[in-house]
Order: sequence, then structure tokens, then C-alpha cells
Amino acid sequence: MSLLSAIKTPTIEFLCDEKDWDVIPPPIPARKFMPEWYKKLPMRLNEGLNSATIKRCPPFLDAMQLGWIIPLAADVEFRTSNTAGKVDWNSSFYKDVIESHSYPQITTDEAPHPSLPKPPLKFLNYWMIRVPKGYSVMFVPPLNRPDLRFECMSGVVECDKYFEYINFPFTFNKPGFHGIVEAGTPLVQVIPIKRDTAITKAKIAKFADKDTVELELTRRKRASHESYYRDKLWERK
Repeated sequence: MSLLSAIKTPTIEFLCDEKDWDVIPPPIPARKFMPEWYKKLPMRLNEGLNSATIKRCPPFLDAMQLGWIIPLAADVEFRTSNTAGKVDWNSSFYKDVIESHSYPQITTDEAPHPSLPKPPLKFLNYWMIRVPKGYSVMFVPPLNRPDLRFECMSGVVECDKYFEYINFPFTFNKPGFHGIVEAGTPLVQVIPIKRDTAITKAKIAKFADKDTVELELTRRKRASHESYYRDKLWERK
């Protein structure tokens, strides 16, 4: 790669305070945070046709590998009530790792939030994010690998203009829990998106004749080759 092409390659930056360097777990490419259940899953259940598992599904894999993962900064001990309506936490880290939100920030009597009675909380993130001009960053729970204990809320931030820590609102969903969520646990998946390439117009219509022909052709091709999409259409990311 030439120096000129390297300079032009869009780059996302993750920056932390000097005191946190080599202390808090760094963000890593999402492709390196594959869960153990997925690693152990076989590609096929047997030798016959239609025996492939989800491990041979490129759309499922692409979603898991897109972007970067920001992990939990430090160990946190959680204790929840039998409805998860009360959540206590404790950490020995020298900075706060969790903060609480107030219920009115997400719910009212007229518009009750579906997470109730679970209280709204917030993971504090100590990685600053910078992206090139024109880019936003989408934050979502790690795709296709849910953590049954908690879930962060999704959001999109103009990180090319807003240089500040982005924290992650969440709910702790497991009732009657007492245990430690360890440092390095995946919190959110970070996906940069270029704003001027977003599709904002849509055409809603019924099939035309050419659409029916194209659909039937696709189905014939799928029937002739078990992994037609994976082997003929998929582009490795």
C-alpha cells in the first residue's frame, strides 16, 4: 500500500486518558470477539444436503464481524431483586463504572417503557471516539451474541463533530442475579457509517413481471447449489 492510499483510508480512532492506558481493555475488531458457542458449533450436522448450521450463514457472520467492540472497563459486582426492579452494583475501579438514570428519562404513566420495572442504568465508557468528517457512529448491542444478563440501548452519534465520551444506557435483565460481570465483557458494537451514503428514499410497490422472473431464477439457482448465496454471491468483508 502506498503512503498516499494509506492516508486516504478512513480510520476510526479510540483514545483514552493516559492513566487508563494499558489498564482498561481496549476496543478490538468485532471479528475477534466471537463467542465460544459459535466457535464450537459445527459447520454441518451430518453429510447430507440441508444439514448446514448457522455457522455457514454469511449474513449472520457478517453482522457479528462488522465494526469494533467496546468492552467493560472493570469488574462490576451486580445484585438484582427477584424482578430485577432493584439493581445494586459495586466496583473497586478508581473511576465510576456505572451510573443510574431516573425513570422519568425513559418512561411516564402515559407511555410506560417496556423494560419496566428494570431501572435505567448507564455503563461509563472511557474510550473517546474520533471518525473522519462526514461519518457517524452507530452503537448497538453486540449483534447475534446477546448477553442474557444485560442489554445496552442503541444510538447513533456524530462522532466527527462531538468529541466527548459516549456512555451506554442499559438495563440489567436477569432477576435474582448475584455475580461479577468481568472487565472485557462486550458492551456495544461500534459501526461507523458515512452519512451521505445513507439511502433515504424508498419505492413501495407490488411485483412487476421482471421481478417475478428474477425471483424464480434466484430460487432455481438456490435449488441447484446448496450454498448458492455463500459460494456465488457473498463478498468476504
